[in-house]
Amino acid sequence: MKRNKVALVLAFKGTNYGMHLQGYATQQILDSWGYNTEIIDYKVKGVYNGVPIQRGLFTFLWKSFNNRFFKIKKSVNWTNEYSKNNELRLQASDRFRKTMLHDIISVEGIIALRNYAANCDSVLIGSDQLWIPGVGFGNFLSLRFVPDAVNKISYATSLGVSEYPKYCYPSSKKMWSRIEHLSTREEEGKRIINTICPNKQVRVVVDPTYLLTKDEWLDRIPFEKKIEGKYLLCYFLGNQDSSKFCARRYADKHGLKLVSIVSNESMSNIDFSYCDEAIQGASVQDFVNLIRGAECLFTDSFHGLAFGVINEKQFYVFYRRRDDAKQSRNSRIDNILRTWNLSERLITDEDRTWSNDYPIIDYKSVSKTLSVLRAESLEWLRNALLNK
Repeated sequence: MKRNKVALVLAFKGTNYGMHLQGYATQQILDSWGYNTEIIDYKVKGVYNGVPIQRGLFTFLWKSFNNRFFKIKKSVNWTNEYSKNNELRLQASDRFRKTMLHDIISVEGIIALRNYAANCDSVLIGSDQLWIPGVGFGNFLSLRFVPDAVNKISYATSLGVSEYPKYCYPSSKKMWSRIEHLSTREEEGKRIINTICPNKQVRVVVDPTYLLTKDEWLDRIPFEKKIEGKYLLCYFLGNQDSSKFCARRYADKHGLKLVSIVSNESMSNIDFSYCDEAIQGASVQDFVNLIRGAECLFTDSFHGLAFGVINEKQFYVFYRRRDDAKQSRNSRIDNILRTWNLSERLITDEDRTWSNDYPIIDYKSVSKTLSVLRAESLEWLRNALLNK
């Protein structure tokens, strides 16, 4: 018998692997506890450039996409490769949403959204970088549409940065003060919230993808071998040549095939000549299985790292952008590496020759830490849903 109704405010559109997997994990956990979970597909009445828009994050992302698209199109040799990969990824992501997520409820307009929320027992937002400064949270991501009488929860919502601009303080304070149960994914997020709302209790919890164990992920996404032979897997969202050169040298030294998942996030990164095989149109399930089958993982992705840890892989992490870059969100990587006591896996030596390898990761220690943090995070979420 289903328990209370919980509405989920998630980033679940687009082609980002981590976005889909954390949304899936969140819904799976709540389902296993007997909750009636629904994912809100909120649409603002109106369009932007012929495309339906959503308040806050999605409007911002669409505008950003257009701005970057036209800049990049002028500066690189635009080929059909990006379009091909993008179309394959969109199709695969659509299949994932239709087959792995359930009860996606379309709600159009703020009045309908408020009426919908009034019939819920809890509304839960998270995870991912939903509270990035400058996005504009609007009614949706701020949970402003949720009536006072309905329980409001933030699970592992990321602020994405280590410093929040002062102009965001008033609106953020108003937003966070209304949420009964607040948790973030990073220590930096907790510090920022407590700076703005000193009396607010904030908990740091693990990303939803960590809430399912390695075996539980295998039950839900069975292993399927994607590449023959031993290989080094690269999953880079950024476009740092130094990361690719470092991967090439490592693969050559260890006699590994160099395989790369083609990323849409870095649209100028269409040159994959550094690798032996470039995987286009990889589905969410392919992403998980390519990591599972790899001898080693090189990535600048938070969720690339997450599934490397879950599957107990040897890995090396790179910054997507310089630490002093305006758009740097490197604090997410720093935080999770500190959590597992694996900060040495961050590669900042661009000319590394791999004359000496790093020690093999001791996953007995990592697994012990993860088990404790998973249990604590699940307990916090259970209590938040019970409004304790």
